[in-house]
Amino acid sequence: MPEAVRALGCLIALLLAGCSQADEPGDALETYTDSGDGCQQAVSAIGYADDLLLVLGQEDHQKFDAAVRSRLAAVAGTISLEMEDFPNRRTSEQAGRVGRLADRAQTSATPDAEQILALREYRREAAQLVIDCAGATGP
Repeated sequence: MPEAVRALGCLIALLLAGCSQADEPGDALETYTDSGDGCQQAVSAIGYADDLLLVLGQEDHQKFDAAVRSRLAAVAGTISLEMEDFPNRRTSEQAGRVGRLADRAQTSATPDAEQILALREYRREAAQLVIDCAGATGP
């Protein structure tokens, strides 16, 4: 739970930092993303979302309430912000897949077969991203 609270705090800080620098020239995203931390941010967001997801294999029974959809959207948003900060092309491509699947999985409070399939694929691809990041960034 402390990880989830820390991740939420980070997301709020990111949003506030972006809002306070909106009037400055240049790319505001550059001012609140750290170079090279894409894996750490993505893995944190994935863990934050997993906190509310049912165990693997229970995707058919997942309720897509606002909290679940918000956390999946946080994964997609975090990955989108960090796309330039992954350690190599492989992890960047994997992260892109995870972000797209998280976005598809969070689209509706009333899930259909495609949304449940997207959630299943997201879980598999997110696990692979965690493994890839561990290998790319070390212990």
